Amino acid sequence: MSEPVRNDAHFSRPSYLPGVELVSVEYNERAFPEHSHAEWVVGAVMAGCEALAVGGRTYNVEAGQVLRLHPDQPHANRTTGGETLRYRVAYIPDEAIRPYIAARLNAPRFDSPVLAGDRSHSIVADAHTLLCRDDAGRLEQESALADLAGVLFADQVRHVSLDTRVSSDAVALARSYIEAHFADGFGLGTLSSVSGISVFHLARSFRKAVGITPLAYRNQCRIVAARRLLLAGQPIAEVALDVGYADQSHLTRQFQRIVGVSPARYANR
Repeated sequence: MSEPVRNDAHFSRPSYLPGVELVSVEYNERAFPEHSHAEWVVGAVMAGCEALAVGGRTYNVEAGQVLRLHPDQPHANRTTGGETLRYRVAYIPDEAIRPYIAARLNAPRFDSPVLAGDRSHSIVADAHTLLCRDDAGRLEQESALADLAGVLFADQVRHVSLDTRVSSDAVALARSYIEAHFADGFGLGTLSSVSGISVFHLARSFRKAVGITPLAYRNQCRIVAARRLLLAGQPIAEVALDVGYADQSHLTRQFQRIVGVSPARYANR
């Protein structure tokens, strides 16, 4: 028995990333004629298979694979096979993604519109999920965009480097800023201004030097402060606001991820 026809698409627009659009689709009988998008396109196929025609060649993009397209790149796509096609795709204007790639990549081009590999797929899928969340802050959204840029331009940026001394000084400045302002709503752009290097170089250099991303480091600082306040007897809802979270549930999610128990259990141990 065949599956019922599905032609669903859901749109989301991150509040801190003007022009960026996220789409989640579910199709099992759909074809799009040759067309193009003004934005960079990166998507993760979650289930099923899509036939993607680009440059005179047709690629089958299957579950676990990533598709990527240049702005204004003509292509046609359709569902193929018997399983419902489900994928998550981001449309990113060139001006939005430029801070997240190396300046020397004036007009980067891809060898193939299809990427295989669990890591690339999970990065795109996770970034898409985060960007669709209403409670994602500026640093969360900008970090997710940096992750998407890393997948889009992985082939081109592999050998781009920055002077070690400059990188070390910049990371120290960014790290100090995070420690002093972890409760504030800053983003990667702010850290770039503070450190004096581009968002692209900062994101790469910070992770290399510290071992985690600026977002993870900020979350770590927040949880350290939250633990101290909880042990001092401060109510959980107040702690959440004091360390920079929108509400108690947001703190609870992050606390459980990092500490392994809820704030309430931690405070009562």
